Amino acid sequence: MKKEKQALRIGSLSILLAVLVRFICSVGLGDRFELFSVPRLASFLIYTETGRVVEPTTATTTAPSPSSTAIQAPEPDLKPDMPERPVLSIPEQKPVFTAEDMQYLTMQIDCRRDPDLEALLTQPLEWDLRGSEPTILIIHTHGTEAYTPTADTQYEQYNAEFRTTDDRYNVVSVGDELTRLLEEAGLMVIHDRTAYDEDDYVDSYDASRAAVQEHLRQHPTIKMVIDVHRDAAEYSSGAQWAAKGEVDGQSAAQIMMVVGTDAMGLSHPNWQTNLSIAEKLTVQMERSYPGMSRNVNLRAARFNQDLAMGALIAEVGAAGNTHAEAIRGVAVLADAIVALATGTE
Repeated sequence: MKKEKQALRIGSLSILLAVLVRFICSVGLGDRFELFSVPRLASFLIYTETGRVVEPTTATTTAPSPSSTAIQAPEPDLKPDMPERPVLSIPEQKPVFTAEDMQYLTMQIDCRRDPDLEALLTQPLEWDLRGSEPTILIIHTHGTEAYTPTADTQYEQYNAEFRTTDDRYNVVSVGDELTRLLEEAGLMVIHDRTAYDEDDYVDSYDASRAAVQEHLRQHPTIKMVIDVHRDAAEYSSGAQWAAKGEVDGQSAAQIMMVVGTDAMGLSHPNWQTNLSIAEKLTVQMERSYPGMSRNVNLRAARFNQDLAMGALIAEVGAAGNTHAEAIRGVAVLADAIVALATGTE
C-alpha cells in the first residue's frame, strides 16, 4: 500500500509538472515557442497527461483549442489496390468461448493488474447490438493518424509524418469502412468522423471524452464504443514497422485491442468487463483469421473507456502499413463484432 501511494504521488507530480510546463509555454511564451516541436518532450507530456505512449517521430505542434464542429469530408475513394468489399451477416447461433480458446489469446500487461484472463474470456456476454436505435459508436481520438503512402494513396502531411487531415487516407476512412460493414450486417452505428487531435493533440482525449458523453446522452442505447487508431513504431534504421497478417491471400493490417484500467487511481469500474469483450473479439478474430490479431494490451490509463461497457481502442495496423492493408484488416474486426452482436454463451 505504501509503495502504491508513493507511485501515485510521483505520478501526480509528473502530471502537475507536465501541465505547468504546458501552461508556462502556452501562456507565457505564446505561439512563439512551439513546445511540441521537441519530439521527446512532447512524448513525455502526452504520456503523463493521457497515458498513451507516442513515438517521438509522431509528435505534433501546438494548435488552437479543439473545435466541436464535425469534419465534413467526401466518402473515401476506392483505389485500384483496394480489396473487394465484403458483406457480413449476423450468425444464428451465439459463439461459445472455452478454456481451450486461451491458446488464441496473447496479452501485454503494462500496468499493475492481474485479472483472471480465462474467467473473463469464458464468462457470458449478455448484450444485443441489434435494434432500430444506435448500439455502436465509432470515434477517432487521433483521427489524423495515417499510413505509409503508396502511388495511389498520396496525401498532404499534417504536422508530422504519417498524419493527415485527408479523410480518404487517415483512420477516419478506416472507421468509414468499419461502419459500412456493420451497417450492412444490420447494426445501427454512429460514426463520429471528427479528428479530435487536429486542433490539440495532447488534449485530444479530453475532447473525445466530451464527445462520447454527448453521444451517450443523445443515444443511451449505445453499448459499444470503438476508438479507431493505428499504432506506430520504427526500426533503428528509421523505417516504420508494419503489423501484417493475411486475409484471402492478401496482406492485411493486424488488429490490436487496447484496454484501459483504473491503475492510475481513476474510477473505472467496468474495465474487466471491457477486457472480457476485448478478449472475445481477439479470440474470434484469431479463430477465423489466424495471425490477424495482435496481443491484447492492458494499460494503466482509462482512455475514456470508463464511460461505457464495451468501450475499447482498436489499433488497426501501424504507420508502416498501407491504407489498403488497413481496409482489409478492419474487415476482420467487423466480422468479430458481428459474431458477438447477439452476445455469447
